[in-house]
Amino acid sequence: EMLPLIAREAYFTAALFGLSSRHLDGRQKKRNFEAAKRSVDNASQYFRYYMNRICGIASKEDAEGKKVKGDAMLSLVASIHLNEAMDGYIDRNKKGGDHSLSLAYVRATILDLRKKVDKQWVIWVEDQIKWIRTNPGVPPTGKRAGIFASIARLPSYLDHVLICCKAGRPKDYTPNLAKIKVVSYYLQKMASALFASLNECAERETTDQQYAANVMRMENSYFFTQSIKQRGIELTTLFQKQITGASVICKQSTDAYLGWMIKREFKAMHSLFSNISRIRKDVGDADVPIHVPRAQFVRTLQKESSKEIMKEKIGVVYARMEKHLSENGGLLPVAWKALVKVLYEWFGRWEKLSTSCYKFILEPSAIDVVRIAKAASGSAASSGKQKSSQYVSI
Repeated sequence: EMLPLIAREAYFTAALFGLSSRHLDGRQKKRNFEAAKRSVDNASQYFRYYMNRICGIASKEDAEGKKVKGDAMLSLVASIHLNEAMDGYIDRNKKGGDHSLSLAYVRATILDLRKKVDKQWVIWVEDQIKWIRTNPGVPPTGKRAGIFASIARLPSYLDHVLICCKAGRPKDYTPNLAKIKVVSYYLQKMASALFASLNECAERETTDQQYAANVMRMENSYFFTQSIKQRGIELTTLFQKQITGASVICKQSTDAYLGWMIKREFKAMHSLFSNISRIRKDVGDADVPIHVPRAQFVRTLQKESSKEIMKEKIGVVYARMEKHLSENGGLLPVAWKALVKVLYEWFGRWEKLSTSCYKFILEPSAIDVVRIAKAASGSAASSGKQKSSQYVSI
C-alpha cells in the first residue's frame, strides 16, 4: 500500500519538472534522476518514516533521546515482501518517460530498504549462531539429551516467518524463500550451525561414546529432517543440502546404536557366532566343530536362546531404547522397527551358520524373533513402561 504512494510522488515530480524528456542524453537523464530522487526523498519523508517502521528498521535517537528498536522478524518479512514487490516496478514495456523514471525511483527505494532490513536481520542471525554454538541445555555426558533447544526452535521460527508472510495473502500463497539469495543463504547457515553444534557435543570428551553420542545424533538429525519435510516443498527445497546430510548422520548413528544394543544384550551369542564365522572362513564348514565343539555350541544356545529368555532379553532391549530416546523426538517407533529388521538379519545369518556347520536348527528362528520383538513393543508400551524403567540400566 505504501510503495504506490511513493511511485505516485515520483511520477508527479518527474512530470512537473519535465525531468525525463526524450531528447535528453543519458548523462543529463542521470542528473535529472538524481535531482528527482532528492526532491521525492524530501516530499516523501513521512512515507519513508512509516516504511521504516513497517520494515522494523531501527531509528537513530531524536532530539528527545527517543528511538525505535529494530525488529528482526519484521525485517525478514519486509525483505521477502520487498523482493516480491520489485517485479511490479520494472518497465517491461519500455515506455520510458515519466512512468519509467518513477518506477526506477521506487526500485531504488526498495533496494535501499532491502539493504537496511537485510543488514539488520543478518546481525540477528549471527547472534543466533553464537548462541547455538554455546550448546544450550545439552548435558555434559550427553545422556538423555533429547532434542536440543536450538534445533527444536528452528521449526517454530520458520512457522512464525511463514505465518507473518502469509498474512493478508491468498490461502494458497507461500513465499519461495529458496529464490531469495540473502534469506536462503543465512537460513541455511543457521541450519548448518545446528549440525556443527550437534557434532561438537557428540565428539567432546565428556560425552558418553558407548551410546549417548549416537542417540544424540540420530534423534536430532531425524527430528530436523521430519520437521522440515512436514512443512512443505518450499522449505524442503530450501534445506535440501542439510536434509541430505541429516539423513546420512541419522542412518550411520542408528546403525551404530542398534549394533551396540544387540551386542550388549546378546553378548554370548554374538561372540559365539562371530568366532564361528571367522573360523569358517579359514577352515570351511566341515571343520568348524573341531575348533568349537558341538556340545559347547549347543550348551551356549540352550542357555542363551530359549523362547522365554529371548522374550525377556528383547523386552529389556525395548525398555532400554524407550529410556534412551525422548518422547519429543518421535524416533522410538522408527528405531524399534529398524532394530527388528537388524535382529531378523543377524538371527537369519546365525541360523544359516548353525545349519551349515552343525546341522542344528536354531530356536527360536529369525521369524520367531521378529514376532517376539513386535509383541514386545506393544506390551511394553501399554503395561510395562514404568516397571521396565526401574530395572533397566544404562
